[in-house]
Amino acid sequence: MTGNGLIRRGSAVEGGFAYAGAVVAFLLVSLVASLIPAGEHADLVSYIATAVLQVCFFLAAFIPYKAMRSRPKYTYARPTVKACLGGGAVTLVCLVAFYGLTSLFSLLLWAVGYEFAGSTDLTSPLGIVFSVLITIVLAPVCEEKLFRSGYLSSLEVLFGRAKSERRQTLSVICMCGLAFALIHARPEQTVYQFFFGAALAYLTIRTKSVFPAMIAHALNNAIGLVLSVPAVSAGMDAALTAVAGGWYFVLLFAVVSVGLAAGGVFALRRLINALGDGRPEQSFRTEGEHGFKNYADDGGSLACGVFSALALVACAALWIFNLVAGLVA
Repeated sequence: MTGNGLIRRGSAVEGGFAYAGAVVAFLLVSLVASLIPAGEHADLVSYIATAVLQVCFFLAAFIPYKAMRSRPKYTYARPTVKACLGGGAVTLVCLVAFYGLTSLFSLLLWAVGYEFAGSTDLTSPLGIVFSVLITIVLAPVCEEKLFRSGYLSSLEVLFGRAKSERRQTLSVICMCGLAFALIHARPEQTVYQFFFGAALAYLTIRTKSVFPAMIAHALNNAIGLVLSVPAVSAGMDAALTAVAGGWYFVLLFAVVSVGLAAGGVFALRRLINALGDGRPEQSFRTEGEHGFKNYADDGGSLACGVFSALALVACAALWIFNLVAGLVA
């Protein structure tokens, strides 16, 4: 906090608190929801719990910055039309590039006896309404506030002393993608969520706004909902079964998937670079106006690292728990 009460640029500590708070909220909401005797209202309880969790994500990102009278670097700055349209293109590239790797990992899980979680209920009006509101509206707004605003801004400070801008950027987007993937704790979705989360982080850095990532996130979830429609899902499963053969098909599919993923990373880099010219800020050893070497040196980097590590360990433990639960189901 500054002495004159002005809002200052956030340090690393706010994002560390934000992510740790989000993980605690995830665990608490999941625990409370599991203790409620839902009975025939199990779906409704699940929808409400998910909505509450999304609000908690938003608050987890908002409260630390509010308490410290600071602001994240990446906010709801007005983006260009090009950046918004590019956000949609990023989603389409991710779906094409990383669907194969995700399917390969899912195939591996299936081969070892993993029981996949149930899909979204789109057979009832209630299920459709809640699914649309939560996945297309709430999740993009709240999760992008947490990951691509609060947490990403602090990660940029945390890795601000990297030897090169390229190394800093890679560290930041990979860390953001990992945190995004693990907090969902769905083993079958982890591969795609990592790459998608990293792509959204880079998109936010280059466009200097959270809005393009929100648009990309909303489109991604909307496509996911369409693919969850029973008729569409059954048709895709039937088509895959019809073309699938023996080990040679799996090998060919693996080679193609790896090639698509490699090409997708290259295409995403070219695409996102064309959408903006934003770059991460590096920290320098110069005296700041508040008595610290710079805004990154007020102890926030250590706090962010510690809280991020604890939160990631908790998420990894939950991920492993869900994996084991799926294997023994």
